[in-house]
Amino acid sequence: MSTKIDATERLLNLVIALLGTRLGRSKGYLRENINGYTPVAATAAEEAKILPAFERMFERDKKTLLELGIPIRQSEVQGDDAQEQVLYRIDPVDYRVPEIRLDESAMTLVSIAANLWAEASLGAAAQSALRKIAARSGTGWYEDETTAQSRIRTAEPAFETLWTALRGHHRVSFSYRASGATESTQRRVQPLGLGNKYGQWYLAAIDLDKSLERNYRLSRITSAVQLHGDDSFTRPESFAIAEILQSLGTGKQLTALIAVPEKSAYALRSRGGSEIITLPTWQRPGWDVLQLHYREAELMADDVAALGAAALVLEPAELRDAVAGQLRRAAAAAVAPLREDLDWTSKLAAPAAKKRDTRDRLIRLLSMVPYLVSNPGVDEAEVMAEFGITATEWAKDKDTLNVTGLPGYYHGDLMDVTTESGQVFIRDAETLASPLRLTQEEASSVLIGLRALNAIPGTEQAIALDHAISALTRVAREDAWLADAVGLELFSEQLMGTISALQDAIMHGNACAITYLVRSRDELSERIIEPRKLFSVDAAWYVRAWCRKAGEMRSFRVDHIKDLSDAGPRENLDASLGQWQPHSSVYDPGSDDVSVQLVAEPTTALRLAPAYNAQLFNVAEGLVGLSLLVGDPVTIGPLMARLGGTAWVAGPQQLRDACAAWLLRAVDSCDAVGEITPVVLSSDG
Repeated sequence: MSTKIDATERLLNLVIALLGTRLGRSKGYLRENINGYTPVAATAAEEAKILPAFERMFERDKKTLLELGIPIRQSEVQGDDAQEQVLYRIDPVDYRVPEIRLDESAMTLVSIAANLWAEASLGAAAQSALRKIAARSGTGWYEDETTAQSRIRTAEPAFETLWTALRGHHRVSFSYRASGATESTQRRVQPLGLGNKYGQWYLAAIDLDKSLERNYRLSRITSAVQLHGDDSFTRPESFAIAEILQSLGTGKQLTALIAVPEKSAYALRSRGGSEIITLPTWQRPGWDVLQLHYREAELMADDVAALGAAALVLEPAELRDAVAGQLRRAAAAAVAPLREDLDWTSKLAAPAAKKRDTRDRLIRLLSMVPYLVSNPGVDEAEVMAEFGITATEWAKDKDTLNVTGLPGYYHGDLMDVTTESGQVFIRDAETLASPLRLTQEEASSVLIGLRALNAIPGTEQAIALDHAISALTRVAREDAWLADAVGLELFSEQLMGTISALQDAIMHGNACAITYLVRSRDELSERIIEPRKLFSVDAAWYVRAWCRKAGEMRSFRVDHIKDLSDAGPRENLDASLGQWQPHSSVYDPGSDDVSVQLVAEPTTALRLAPAYNAQLFNVAEGLVGLSLLVGDPVTIGPLMARLGGTAWVAGPQQLRDACAAWLLRAVDSCDAVGEITPVVLSSDG
């Protein structure tokens, strides 16, 4: 028997042989009957040479399968020849996904939860989980066709390494720039959890240098994260990221006095609890003084800095200093001479894709068999799309499946994959018809998504949701802890009324009259929209609607809707979403868009690129260029203010000059405010 057998074929045959026996197979039997293992030699001398190699290969194969979640059981045999009598088998209970009883409603929720990760690094794991669950639940395949869809991105460069460290309980180290700081410091931490709130990813961890639990915003990590794989720690079993996310934004309530021009700064005016007050110590014709409350100083500083000279912080001094520091850093970067050696011809290479190895292919084939069994006649193109493979890889996979099966490898033992008019059929695949149990990533990705759905209007199917969560928790077994360590807050209480009203309008075919904040022009616009779809990207919610004023489909950000009322039935019944998908873009490109070039620190550039569909360029050592389109160039100044000097405009020159002037005016205004006699305010909460 030839030993020049593909390792994936050998492992696949081994799985089938051990799964297809009730009593077990001896090592000798496996050696003689599994293609790829060297058979017993003709002479004792030759056997003495090749036996150790077989033993090592067999032990490696057992270890590989165990690492993939496929434990091999072996019988306990006593006696002098015990080694020869040991029998090996894979118990179907250890191998397959347990039967999951989910009705159509629960299965739809599972689909929505899995599709949360469609644009994230967990997307492949979530889709694999959905495929397995659908096969075992017997409910078929469900697409995310609800009236509200959410997508979570994991664009932060630090996410992948932190996710790996969290799963493996490994220490990490990285450089971190705290809020308001100009320099980064080195941190050594033990990751406890990852959570997304306010559209930001946060890491909860033990700071080893301070022996304290701290939260770190991933966007402030300024270096590559170093994973210390040889250093493991024991996580506290009681830790839950949900408690951390709930605590964010619930600290001491602070009060701010901010001066703004009349009929402007609507983003601040519309904050809950905001009111105009009279302040004797500060008077300026045509300006109002707003009193408002906040809890997250860092996020408040971002919002105020983005208004530039049109928002002057009078109190407290800490917020004023934070805004001023942010604007000064942005202005300094904007007016610094632009390097002449920037190279805009060298595109930044995409991160190298993980090289697929024998394990990846084995897992794919073990997943492909039950998929083909559950979907007889599926189109070849659909199979390739489902598993993300090329035509060449599909041809190789078919060949491998057709030469693997139960020992003996006679007709009826081998699987038979055929195509008829582009449709795929598989026969004699009963042994692998049940999908392999969920991996930790697969189970946790769906569980995390299901738990996040609790707050979304339109999924108040409490019984179905609880049933789906309970079922997936049982399936995940000991891996369910990861779903407690990673959390998503997709929805804020402030938006609940608006989202519920929009959802109701979609379901009943009604239009809505809205007052909408056009942030780029800082003005309120009255519109009548006919909502078709609600969707979110991270924590930002949008409604896709027909805008009667524009005469076309537009995406409106929900938190920019200031007033909403019923406007009767839809009038444009023929208006449809067409080819648009919620994950395609929240930005509607226009013929008058302006091409903008930015230069940024690498971590900032990698974070910005997905949000703006930007092309990246390796413009200089330690710097990345971004080329993007914007509908209104005036949005760039506020963006640079939010970034606080980690990015600046490179072109066109007119925009570069305008942005620098806008930031300098903002700095001058901050400096003037700083000379005002402080007003003492009390804090509450």
